[in-house]
Amino acid sequence: MNPISIYIVEDELLIAASLKSQLQQFGFVISGSSIRGETCLEEIEKLSKLGKEPEIILMDIHLRGEMDGIETAQRINEKFNCAIIFLTGQSSKDVYKLSFRTKPFGYLLKPIDMEQMKMTIEIAAYQRNLEIENKLNQKGLETLLEKRSQENTDLMILYQTIIDNSLMGLTIMQDERFVFSNNRTAEIFGYPLDEFQTFTIREIVGMVHSDDRENVIALSHPGLDGTESPSHHQIRIITRTGQLKHLDTYISS
Repeated sequence: MNPISIYIVEDELLIAASLKSQLQQFGFVISGSSIRGETCLEEIEKLSKLGKEPEIILMDIHLRGEMDGIETAQRINEKFNCAIIFLTGQSSKDVYKLSFRTKPFGYLLKPIDMEQMKMTIEIAAYQRNLEIENKLNQKGLETLLEKRSQENTDLMILYQTIIDNSLMGLTIMQDERFVFSNNRTAEIFGYPLDEFQTFTIREIVGMVHSDDRENVIALSHPGLDGTESPSHHQIRIITRTGQLKHLDTYISS
């Protein structure tokens, strides 16, 4: 396992030097240090481009320059995958409340207990790596779902193309209304598809030859007489233009 890499942001140079020395004794790698938030962001940007983005940022809340540690941490979270551990000499609730929105991985009060710091760094590094792994897994899952969704969309388009170019009219009815009709069905009756799909079962029956209507009505209510209707039927219809057509119908309820 590679040693944990750490970047120190501390406005007291002596404290920063002491932290660096003691952390190196624990086997950690120090990627760099700075006393200002602005400098910190510039150096982490350079490290990230080199593939050496630090895993842990030890961030003093009170810094020199225009940005304090909390604002600097926010900027880091927006661009990098570093775990922030705040260093502070205050235990004020207001300080903690302000820092919560940066989702820190830990707090260390000055003067710092080095054993506690070591444990906090190791826990933060573990949590950071776990979060990155979860993000990668989630991204992989989203990519897989997107691929499956696209495959399903392509299959539906292919299915719709086959159905719409079928020589046989296909319809699905529910509650006496069409929930699906292909183009061929509408062509048989002589209507545009969007208009045909608005027809109710009563209107369809009205297009059937008068001698066949009683049979069609019985077919539209299967099972009422306690018998099963045969699946194949021959009926005659009158199209929109008045043309008489003989149809072979196959019904499944």
